[in-house]
Amino acid sequence: MNKKPMTVHEVVNLTGITARTLHYYDDIGLFCPLTKEENGYRYYDISQSIDFEYIRMLKELNMSIKEIEMYRK
Repeated sequence: MNKKPMTVHEVVNLTGITARTLHYYDDIGLFCPLTKEENGYRYYDISQSIDFEYIRMLKELNMSIKEIEMYRK
């Protein structure tokens, strides 16, 4: 199985989230990439998709970002 890290573009295609939202989640520390290169490129691991789906589920329950942050701590 290929364990190559996913780029933002690949995560966008996998999840349907926008790159802007993905960058925002990283900026606020809600959903951060596995690694971030010096050039600013973000790389995610496929195992992080579980974390993302958890966040998505909480958003679908109409939880605010602040509530999600508190809930995940």
